Amino acid sequence: MRKRLAALLSILVAVVLTLAACSGGGSKSEDGGKGGVKSEKSENILNLASTSDIPTMDSSLATDQVSFFTFNQTLEGLYVLDKDDKPVPGVAKEDPKKSEDGKTWTIKLRDNAKWSNGDPVTAHDFVYAWQRTVDPDTAAEYAYMFENIENAKDITAGKKKPEELGVKAVDDQTLEIKLVKDVPWMQSLFAFGSFMPQNEKFVEKQGKKFGTTADATLSNGPFQLEQWKTEDNWKLVPNKEYWDKDKVKLKEVNYKVVKETQTALNMYQTGKLDSVALDPQNVNKYKDKKDFSTELNSSNYFFRINSTKNKDLKNEDLRKAFAKSIDKDEYVKSLLNNGSTVSDKLMVKDFVKDEDGKD
Repeated sequence: MRKRLAALLSILVAVVLTLAACSGGGSKSEDGGKGGVKSEKSENILNLASTSDIPTMDSSLATDQVSFFTFNQTLEGLYVLDKDDKPVPGVAKEDPKKSEDGKTWTIKLRDNAKWSNGDPVTAHDFVYAWQRTVDPDTAAEYAYMFENIENAKDITAGKKKPEELGVKAVDDQTLEIKLVKDVPWMQSLFAFGSFMPQNEKFVEKQGKKFGTTADATLSNGPFQLEQWKTEDNWKLVPNKEYWDKDKVKLKEVNYKVVKETQTALNMYQTGKLDSVALDPQNVNKYKDKKDFSTELNSSNYFFRINSTKNKDLKNEDLRKAFAKSIDKDEYVKSLLNNGSTVSDKLMVKDFVKDEDGKD
């Protein structure tokens, strides 16, 4: 299946170090719990761990990795990213048709895209979702990501109404988007979780409960949320209404909230999990196991200096001195120990915080 967008706009490349069983589901440890799990059979069931619960399934309000990761499995936007991180049609059935100046995009949608309740996914679902996200009353933290769409910035500032956002449904299968400028990354941005469609009738019926329980969540992607027990577990099952459902091979995906990585490793060793991420201290111990693998992820890590607690730190040269005093090579090699690479760019900004410690 096509690779789905987990994050955008990142700098450093980190490596996730994992142990993964040969196949998902029905697995039992055959080596006395020494790290290598061999599955006796595959039932097309995948059992995974998450270090935290899903904060929200409301694509207008989500800002965290777990929510967006779940969106990637349960929701589908206009476009998705393929294995080379190139945008390919999702709900859209083709690339955008652009005006001469590149600022007006017309996108045709699939006529067989459906929500998990059987409702068709239409252009109106994108118009409603995007207007809801930029509406100041929604208080969406990621509303700024819409600022390249006409009037979005003025809407979030309260100067214009959400209905004035530069997006409209020409008809059920035609979406028109007016941009501030034609930028090369815009089509990829439409694959990001904040740009997912929403079924207006369903969202309005759920009210404040929308996105807080499995029953208050609707899917238009390959999977749907079947059960969700807060701070414990959730289950994904195939969405029978998904337009490309024949590509979905897994019977179910079970997530267990496990906050301690050592606990997750123990669960993997006893066959309760099919994959687990390793802490740096465990990498050397398991790196020669046949079920050890690495996965490239895009992330950016940095130290933030609070200059309100020490007035001397308002001096940019002093902050640069601190930055240069850190042995970044040794830090990623010894402390992270996950294959991360060092950024050679020195980025020192004055992050000034108020009395409450907020930016």
